[in-house]
Amino acid sequence: MRRVLQVLACCLICPLIVSAEADPKYNASFPFRPSNVTGLTELYLWVGSYYNATTKIEFTPKIGSTTNTSVCKNLQGQTFTAEFQSFLAITERGPYNAGSNPVNALLTLWNSGTNLSSLSSSTTTFPWTSSSLRWYLESAPWVLYATNTTTESDSPTALHDIFNLTLSPRAKEAPYNLTGIIKNADARLDTFDLDLRSCNTSIESSQNYMSLIDRDWSNNAGWNWTYPSVDLQFDSQTANFTVNGYAAAFPYWLSSTASGEHRQLGPDEVQGTIKISFFGVIDPYHSDTLVNTSTTPTWLRTVGFGNNSMNIGYDSGALGWPRASHWEATKRHGTAWFGKLDAKPPKECTEPCASYLGCQSVNFHQRTKKCYLGKRTSKPTLDAPSWATA
Repeated sequence: MRRVLQVLACCLICPLIVSAEADPKYNASFPFRPSNVTGLTELYLWVGSYYNATTKIEFTPKIGSTTNTSVCKNLQGQTFTAEFQSFLAITERGPYNAGSNPVNALLTLWNSGTNLSSLSSSTTTFPWTSSSLRWYLESAPWVLYATNTTTESDSPTALHDIFNLTLSPRAKEAPYNLTGIIKNADARLDTFDLDLRSCNTSIESSQNYMSLIDRDWSNNAGWNWTYPSVDLQFDSQTANFTVNGYAAAFPYWLSSTASGEHRQLGPDEVQGTIKISFFGVIDPYHSDTLVNTSTTPTWLRTVGFGNNSMNIGYDSGALGWPRASHWEATKRHGTAWFGKLDAKPPKECTEPCASYLGCQSVNFHQRTKKCYLGKRTSKPTLDAPSWATA
């Protein structure tokens, strides 16, 4: 439910006070949603944009297990495709992310018909242990630390990016365009299963254990392969995510009774080109508002803040931020501001502060009607007749 801030007529004010329905553990320096949004599962804990689509995988065998080995007859000249229910998360970075990527990106592929909103966690590695998950690709391993009560003392000191994402210059309000290369990802890439054709139907399954090729190894020596490239374009309505590269396919033995990577693999490995394509539309129920006019991707925090009627929790009264309901007249903070905007009643200062990363205070200049966003949590100490502070 949207909250209207009450301002005393003469702006005689005291410090910020916390709404009873606010999340008392909310830490605005981290890119997580408040914990008091009913129905928000672990898949949607991060501030950012979420897109839904069907992901298409296309694999074309080119060589056998080595450069000198041919593709078996059953696979020659074939392109194998598969489609999966998917969602793409593009989210804010956290203080624990080490690297120059402007955003974190996570693509997940699921069994058809999976209700992502109904999934519940049972282990600290959810959702990666979910039987419905088919594959995921993450630009950074932030997903392993999905808790909005994380503090700087217990957060990891450095989570290095798995692959780079470089933001291209853009015209105002054009989609953000990022490119990257997946190279030597240190076994942090997930594998997946894909149905091809069996090279030897008497001993091997048609199902194959698939792995992106992101490094030199003995089996691809002498082959003109390239590292997987990533192309990502997104705006407030749509997102396109494409991976072009090479992959290795290992057939499972028919007699194997284990599952996934623990199953025994047959001898007829093949290597070839792979393309993974996602063309998605925004999920407004789970997405914050993308500020599409900024040079780098920035979000106005709305999920859990009651300022977007399309969001989950909008009618529940969940408030992640300690909303200001009182002001202090003739005082201001002395620190530098990080944001400035027009605000005709002073209460218009507090809504933006509630939604921007790191904002802890607002200072309103009554003559110019300008609002200045700051990071101070203490009471204002400077005498300033034309100012009011919350």
